[in-house]
Amino acid sequence: MMKTLLSVDKVFSLAFAGEESYNPSVITLSDIAEVESRYLMPIVGADLYNVMCVNEYEVLIEEYVSPMVAAWVRYVVEPHLASRSCIYHTEKRVTEAVNEDARRVLRALRDKAVALTRRLVDHLNSNDKVYVEYKPENNPLNRCFIYGNIVQVY
Repeated sequence: MMKTLLSVDKVFSLAFAGEESYNPSVITLSDIAEVESRYLMPIVGADLYNVMCVNEYEVLIEEYVSPMVAAWVRYVVEPHLASRSCIYHTEKRVTEAVNEDARRVLRALRDKAVALTRRLVDHLNSNDKVYVEYKPENNPLNRCFIYGNIVQVY
């Protein structure tokens, strides 16, 4: 079985509002592993990640990591929701308005995930003495920031 920091049920409960009629099966362990690999590991590093995997730093995981991972998972799975949940439009023509709505939703989901990522990074940087496994100098977001489509390196 694939090892991830968070379970499908945990991520699903954070990523989807209660009134949305999706089944937890729209999220797979590979989605969570992808997000942890792409968005979490570069920030926290392997040492801190491995310590979190054995349930250390529960407050960090609950308050900062879980919401961030769930937001990125929602962003990753959003384009696939129709096929994973067996919801298809009967209309074969997709209008530009539908496409624009999908782009707007993805932008909003990405903005949320980026904000929660920045929140995690700010917390780690402010508490680097608490999280001894965290190395701020190895965190790429401490050297590079992408705002809109502008990359700022410092």
